[in-house]
Amino acid sequence: MARGPRLRLGQLVLFAVVVVLLNFQFTWWVVNSLRENRKVLELERELARAAAANVALEVAQHLEKAVQRLVTVPYGVIPAATEEFPVLEVVPQRASGFEWQRSGSALALVWPLSRQRSAVAQLDVAALSRWLASTHPAYRLVRATDGGGAPGQAALPEPLSGWAVVGEEEAWQQVRAAYRQRVVAVVGGAVFFFAAIGVAVGVLWSVLRREGMRELQHQNFVSGITHELKTPIAGIRLAIETVLSGRVDAAGSRQFLSNALADADRLADLVTKVLEVTRFAGGAHRLQLAPNDLSQLVEEELAAAERHAKVRGVVLESAIEPFIQAPFDPEALAIVISNLLENALKYAQGNPPRVWVRLRVVRGEAILEVEDTGVGISPEELEAIFEPFYRSSDEVTRRTPGTGIGLFVAREIVAAHRGRLVAWSRGRGLGAVFRMVLPGASVVSEDELSE
Repeated sequence: MARGPRLRLGQLVLFAVVVVLLNFQFTWWVVNSLRENRKVLELERELARAAAANVALEVAQHLEKAVQRLVTVPYGVIPAATEEFPVLEVVPQRASGFEWQRSGSALALVWPLSRQRSAVAQLDVAALSRWLASTHPAYRLVRATDGGGAPGQAALPEPLSGWAVVGEEEAWQQVRAAYRQRVVAVVGGAVFFFAAIGVAVGVLWSVLRREGMRELQHQNFVSGITHELKTPIAGIRLAIETVLSGRVDAAGSRQFLSNALADADRLADLVTKVLEVTRFAGGAHRLQLAPNDLSQLVEEELAAAERHAKVRGVVLESAIEPFIQAPFDPEALAIVISNLLENALKYAQGNPPRVWVRLRVVRGEAILEVEDTGVGISPEELEAIFEPFYRSSDEVTRRTPGTGIGLFVAREIVAAHRGRLVAWSRGRGLGAVFRMVLPGASVVSEDELSE
């Protein structure tokens, strides 16, 4: 049987070690990459906050300069309104000093002008917003409660404690989008890697299972061959020892020698079957596929089987459609047809036992059917009979000589022709039908075959 290169234990251990190391290394890379990306996001968040804090400080400094321009006038002189303080009024009461007063959402600066008068200047926050928009377009002035806790937000100091500077949301969204892209890239790479590891492990498991099945099949093959070889060899040895011992007369000697000759034929048949297995099983033999006359090949095999049928008292009937051409290897396919006919003749029963052989073409496929009135096949054994050295447990099969590899070789050869070989039976004692299907068949004229 054809056997490919086998995996050694050292190779499996090396593969497992490499997989574990790669898995550990890649897991560390994924975790570290995610952690670093998170650190980058936090750093960008802090940078956004620091930038907003600097802008807030500039707003406070601008307000302080506006206050200085407003109040830097001689004592007793009423100052002029400014852009930041567009509304200014004088009240007949003296303020204790410079102070900010709140009235709802309005904010006013109060300071003494003289002993009996004070100035009240209303702050226009919109003027500060316009100044901020002209100097820092990426920022805007909002109430602290409207900022939403954005990363690029910084609260203003007194007297603007209810206000905050906020950066553009779009800029922060771009930062978060870049972060998400990096995370997706890392996670995607991790998923692909672990999927590849899973596929590799699955392939290895499949290879190990196939290797185990191949090893079991090989062991069964060797065990079956050993058993099948011992039986005829033991029979030949016993017959020769008995004849040489002189304990039997001439008639007995002829009987023992006839038995030895039958065992020798059985041994030769087994060797032939083993050679067929080594040649054709597992694709070890390269078939010589070419268009040939399938009808003629079946007729030739029928002629060879007719002699055995007469000896066994089997009625062999056939319905062969002539001039069927198909691509096949004549030597290999002859083995298939011979094995199918041999099985049918061995197991055929009845009074008289019968075997039918039919060949026809259906939709471009050559269909060969070999039907017998034999012991039949149970449904659970319809596939098992094609396994090497499989022998049914019924009494008739056990008493019938056979190697158990003929059908296995036949299916392997048909599969190499890209065909199908199946069995069908209505049950025990109801006969069986073996159907071989070959593609690329057609019925041609006799002139075309001769060409």
